[in-house]
Amino acid sequence: MNAQVIAADRLQVYDLPDVQQTFIVARPDGLAEAALTLEGIHCGGCVRRCEQGLKDQTGVRDLQVNLSTRRAQLVWDPQQIRLSQILNRLAEIGYPAYPYDVRTQENRYRQERNRALRRLAVAGFGMMQIMMLAVAMYAGTFHDMDDTMRGFLRWMSLLVAVPVVLYSAQPFFANAWSGLKNRQLGMDVPVSLAIGGAFLASCWATVQGGGEVYFDSVSMFTFLLLLGRFLEMGARHKAARTSEDLINLLPATATRLRDGQEEIIPVTQLKRGDTVLVRPGATIPADARVIDGISSVDEAMLTGESLPLTKQPGAKVIGGTINIESPLTLQVEKVGPDSVLSAMNRLLQRAQLEKPRLARLADRVASYFVAGLLLIASLVGWWWWQHQPQDAFWITLSMLVVTCPCALSLATPAALTAATGALTRLGLLITRGHALETLAKADHILFDKTGTLTLGKLQIDE
Repeated sequence: MNAQVIAADRLQVYDLPDVQQTFIVARPDGLAEAALTLEGIHCGGCVRRCEQGLKDQTGVRDLQVNLSTRRAQLVWDPQQIRLSQILNRLAEIGYPAYPYDVRTQENRYRQERNRALRRLAVAGFGMMQIMMLAVAMYAGTFHDMDDTMRGFLRWMSLLVAVPVVLYSAQPFFANAWSGLKNRQLGMDVPVSLAIGGAFLASCWATVQGGGEVYFDSVSMFTFLLLLGRFLEMGARHKAARTSEDLINLLPATATRLRDGQEEIIPVTQLKRGDTVLVRPGATIPADARVIDGISSVDEAMLTGESLPLTKQPGAKVIGGTINIESPLTLQVEKVGPDSVLSAMNRLLQRAQLEKPRLARLADRVASYFVAGLLLIASLVGWWWWQHQPQDAFWITLSMLVVTCPCALSLATPAALTAATGALTRLGLLITRGHALETLAKADHILFDKTGTLTLGKLQIDE
């Protein structure tokens, strides 16, 4: 049994009803909706491959991918296609996907960061070692270095460059190949051509014992690209954690009452109809209705209301709010994806997934930019081959390097996600993706009530 069959079998667990109820939202029109976490997303071309790769799948109604958070919102008809089939198709395209779970997301962030650090460390170490060897070769040009020593330094540079190209630069080649298989041009295509071309040409020059070698340029280019992606990853994780703070408002455990006895259980095990006890100072674990007790509840974290609200039997309370004065006995009404917190989190995710006009323009331009870049590079290489064939290859490679569309593909979605995250930390929840662009043109703003601009927290001044 090959690895693909094993992976497909493992994905079938997400078709089980007991598993699906923890992350799938059933819509009134009979469709199902779920948030996914994607792996291997690096540029706008990756996003297009994911979205277009599911267009021919019967039953898939919509897929919106957020480049910065690596999340996707999927809408499908469960009567026509199973979720495991969709996830398997995404894996075939080259982007493994899993249901988004805030409680396991931090571990995924840690794993992604560790992988990136390892590749960055190998590239950095290789760059420094090759640079020292390159300095020696450059100095030898002016001090009559013999051919034996020059050849030795070249072979040592090749040896150090091998792990940089085969390990550190591996994601560039993998993404470029995946894009070409799906007839999509991403920014990793010119990057891979530049790194691979310079490395192979330098290897040929080393074996032949003549010509120039550029192992130092290969290692430095790889290191700088990985460093840029590592910094972008840090900003992305920071912005993503802001939206996850909504779900983290819920406590890890709850006190359930059963036959007059108290039992401590994980919040994830709560079901509709359960009776829970919430003591003063504790966080309410789920959306519920008060059946016994009178107390004040602080809803400032969710509604912005600065004053605690009195709750008595029959009143509804929201999961994530804080009980202040007296014990409350509650009957759970909504859990998991049906809760108010989950609904607010979906609003935030949809806002991040909805591409503003600026982001859509950047995606379109980036796609044509890569195609145009490859065409122009081919013409430039042909022209130089006709006039100075000894320089044609290196000039073409230089053009691919300096015109890398990283900023075009990464900067726009990263900036939009960072801005949305910053507003969320300030207490402003963006529910429509185009609001950021529209806000820049607004000259009048209406605020609904007292407390929208103020915090309602008094302090002693004198």
